[in-house]
Amino acid sequence: MGKSIAKILMYLTGTYALLGYAFLSIWFIGIMLNLILGEISFMPALLQNTISLIETLMISGFVGLIVALIFVGQFFFAYHAHNVFNRLSKIEVAYTTNEREEYITYLILVILFLIYLL
Repeated sequence: MGKSIAKILMYLTGTYALLGYAFLSIWFIGIMLNLILGEISFMPALLQNTISLIETLMISGFVGLIVALIFVGQFFFAYHAHNVFNRLSKIEVAYTTNEREEYITYLILVILFLIYLL
């Protein structure tokens, strides 16, 4: 049962990481289009909104730094958790003590991450 849960968590965290990377890529493309085309009526002012978001995070100080790290770092954490669950789901024999500890640690981190998202 542990390996099937590891596979499900592998797919969920991998999907979340890919969605996050797609979101960040679309955001970057939107900023570049905003620079090239200027402000068009159907495009939001993405560049100005991004600049104001960064200014707000800088004014917030340490809390702003934590928010900025969480905003981008959650996708990198999801990718790393995907790799760990991928490795753990491919093990054919029973988990060793170290592998079980790693599995429980990442399971707890993913549960905390899901609570944070909700």
